[in-house]
Amino acid sequence: MMYMSVQKRPLLADFCLSRKAAFGHNSYFKGDASAARVTVNAKARAYKHMKSFYENIRDFLISGTVVGDLTLPTSYAKPECLNDFQAGFRTHGNTDESLVSDADGDWKPEWYVIAMTGLDDPVFLAVNEAGSGYPVYTAVHGAGRWDAIQIAPSLAAFGRLLKALAEVNEDTFAFNRLIMAEVRFPNEYWREVIDTRQETALLEQSSSDTSDYNPADFERGNLIVSDPGPHKLKVVQIVSKCRGLPLKDALALAGAPELKAASGTRGQLHSLRAQLEAVGATVEFRPD
Repeated sequence: MMYMSVQKRPLLADFCLSRKAAFGHNSYFKGDASAARVTVNAKARAYKHMKSFYENIRDFLISGTVVGDLTLPTSYAKPECLNDFQAGFRTHGNTDESLVSDADGDWKPEWYVIAMTGLDDPVFLAVNEAGSGYPVYTAVHGAGRWDAIQIAPSLAAFGRLLKALAEVNEDTFAFNRLIMAEVRFPNEYWREVIDTRQETALLEQSSSDTSDYNPADFERGNLIVSDPGPHKLKVVQIVSKCRGLPLKDALALAGAPELKAASGTRGQLHSLRAQLEAVGATVEFRPD
């Protein structure tokens, strides 16, 4: 035992000295150790970052609110199987090859899909936006590129809106009013949600009672406010949200004898007309 101990020491010393001599100093080992520490620290930070992300989105995924509209989330990732929802976005569905890139139109490395709409459009978050409460995004599937559209300022706000919409699901007027109260327009996603809901409601009404069918509901035209009534500011706010105009621009337009509230089919504009008339405005639909 004594002999083996004596033999090991010179061998280790010779090895260290030979490496030191070869490089002229012992920075080789220091560099290796430093690089290893950086790698370990980076991995630890990444793990902590993702762990926090999972914890922050868990309740939202478990709630999994489904309103019923195809333009809204209809399926959610399971908290323990989040990676399953990344196929086709972050990774290739067959080869598992990474598809993320910082190039314009590519799926970004920080994006993670948390839900899918009934139209197969992804609803996703950026893991590096925890400080903002995780704003929520979507993008059109099948467009050949990914262009993120922000649909909520935070995951919490999105969850609250979905639950509120689910509660008034049968009332299209209340449904649209909630969106217009919570969403900052112009927003192409929420405009599509409202338009699709109104068109669906109109079609369902037509098919359920053909005696009430009115071809005029499909006539296109403009909804004109001829007199804002006693609550001019409320009327301007409604029109501002609907048309996606800054409030000051809508106020300037309100100074004219007539104010165009929106364009579309008569059926699509029923809800907006009801809103304006509810605050005392005189409204008229004028066909194109």
